Amino acid sequence: MKKDTIEVAKESSTEGIGVRAIVNGAIGYASTNNPGKIADAAKLSVKSAKIRPANKRWKSLPSHTHYPAVKGLYDKNIEHVTVETCIEHALEIIRGATSIPDTAPTSGGFTCAVASQQIINSSNVNVSEHTTATSGYIETISKKGEQSSTAYDFDISRHINKINFYEIGKQAARLSKQSLHPVAIKPSTQTILLQPIAISDLIEHTLIPSFSAENVQKKRSSLEGKLHTRIASEHLTIIDDGLLQEGLNSSTADDEGSPSKTTKIIRNGTLHSYLYDKYTADQDNVNSTGNAVRHSYNHTPSISTRNFIIEHPASDIITETKTGIIINNLIGAHTANPITGDFSVEARNAFTINKGSVDKPIKSLMIAGNIFELLKNISGADDDIRNLGNIITPTIRVDNVRVIG
Repeated sequence: MKKDTIEVAKESSTEGIGVRAIVNGAIGYASTNNPGKIADAAKLSVKSAKIRPANKRWKSLPSHTHYPAVKGLYDKNIEHVTVETCIEHALEIIRGATSIPDTAPTSGGFTCAVASQQIINSSNVNVSEHTTATSGYIETISKKGEQSSTAYDFDISRHINKINFYEIGKQAARLSKQSLHPVAIKPSTQTILLQPIAISDLIEHTLIPSFSAENVQKKRSSLEGKLHTRIASEHLTIIDDGLLQEGLNSSTADDEGSPSKTTKIIRNGTLHSYLYDKYTADQDNVNSTGNAVRHSYNHTPSISTRNFIIEHPASDIITETKTGIIINNLIGAHTANPITGDFSVEARNAFTINKGSVDKPIKSLMIAGNIFELLKNISGADDDIRNLGNIITPTIRVDNVRVIG
């Protein structure tokens, strides 16, 4: 989408195969999108493995075992969707954005996808999965006199009928209009409320890398040696669930053939588990948590989250907050230090909270801190849970955060 029109509508397909070969513990990899060259890819992966140093710590590939069923991963409505229907849903997003006065869309998009995957190895693993997904997003701008402000929103689901595409546009437009006529604030220490998009962006770049067993074993994680110790608010629980019904990253197996699992990473503030693939699990003499993930056939699996769920007792945290700041989006979270957890980010579509109500938009705002200190200072959560792809979270309230206006 470009402004309020559909600029491009297209249908495409991609297929390919990736081959991993292990020679003396060394891993080689090759891929191809030509079905006639699968044997060549296999030979190349073996050749690649042979030129790598041997790894005596390598133990084995995943073996065939029982694989749990996961419900809600496939939508036949998406399987049979037409380009015309996709265009109509995109237009719904645009209509939602133009329903708010003084506001217009600047860009956006809509996608529908059907995917099939099969994992086979020499240890008798042979598991396949068929999934669907759909998403829509939009950016809007609001203008009043010489003032202007922008906003963004999106939604994603396994099922096309579970997204209100009109509401995506309306929510973005409402937010950009509410952000007009901002006020400046002074540097201070504040209670902040991070709405789902903001907290998920921050967590993805500062916290999630520290749970990787590979990073822990290579001493690239601040959580090394902290299993079974308190690292967060006692009310915080974090679960990584590869079996979540309708989860965007759910499947019967991970991307190297280990069964998907539900893993409690943090329970009541205490660190209970890291996230493992088969290799790192073997190094710690534990079972894989089913967190080997690849984003395409031409990528090798690496440790990543599945459905990362943040749980905290819910309450009306806006009403409970006498003074504070509520933040919808962040810019610059990717610049954070994934080892130490230090961050300094720009807040977008932020508002003051005064006497338990959202008050005025804020002109310019930076927040800085450390994710592990932030976890300890969590003081509440809303009930506005959103599934943002790989992270599922409500709005989170954090005390004692340094802000710079």
